[in-house]
Amino acid sequence: MVACEVVEAGDPAKRRPLSGTRLIEAEGEVLARHLPEQGRLVVLDEHGTQYTSPGFARWLEKEQNQGTRQITFVVGGPEGLSPVISGRAHITLSLGMMTWTHEMCRVLLLEQVYRALCIVRKVPYHKGGDR
Repeated sequence: MVACEVVEAGDPAKRRPLSGTRLIEAEGEVLARHLPEQGRLVVLDEHGTQYTSPGFARWLEKEQNQGTRQITFVVGGPEGLSPVISGRAHITLSLGMMTWTHEMCRVLLLEQVYRALCIVRKVPYHKGGDR
């Protein structure tokens, strides 16, 4: 069993009008309060590393084998992530070169994590090529 928790940090622009650099900084402050001290931090960005599903499964399995107990994935706001957050990342992951809404990123990411765990555990879900 793998525990999964989805935390929405909130949108600081809803409390006061912000844009550009100030919005990125405010979102970074909000996100930083929600990040755990332990584990691996993965931020999503269009310029990050792209994996195939089996490749992502191998990465996840390697993390598990190295004793990683917690992986935190961060999807930033529409203006991008604060350097305060991206600078703490162990890896930057891309879901592809297309632009996705944050809600879609969450669904795509959760599905890929589920798929990766199925590949690692040899559960018949992934219909693609070999690991």
